[in-house]
Amino acid sequence: MLKALVVEDEEDIKQLLVDELEGKGYEVREASNGAIAMQRVREQIPDIIFADVMLPVMDGFILISKLRERQETAKIPVVLVTALNARDTEGRAGKLGVKHHLTKPWEPWALDFVLEQALKPDCKWSKEEAKFQVYPPRSTVRGNSAGRPRR
Repeated sequence: MLKALVVEDEEDIKQLLVDELEGKGYEVREASNGAIAMQRVREQIPDIIFADVMLPVMDGFILISKLRERQETAKIPVVLVTALNARDTEGRAGKLGVKHHLTKPWEPWALDFVLEQALKPDCKWSKEEAKFQVYPPRSTVRGNSAGRPRR
């Protein structure tokens, strides 16, 4: 069973992500800020981390920076889960080795996409599909312009 850590201070968003990951068979641990997340990682190294950018105590970027400093946690895939536009965060995130974003609110297929990209880097998605994950078109909020089945 794969292990995930969800670092989010908004309880409803955190619970939604935890429920979706558990529904996909993940063992999920939670943290409401970066300092607690570091403690959780020391207790059990996850296979993937979902981290908000704007967190109390220690923000997501500082958390990722601290993870990258430690050999045993440097390679853990991190997904930024943020209401900020990916274009606003991708520069700083890229410098920290973060390649994956999940924009709040997300479509169910976007979580599947980011899990596959983060945990199976040899998986092949077209550039058009990748663009939808990072910069979802407005029409996917109301409809299904990306051609994926609605769940």
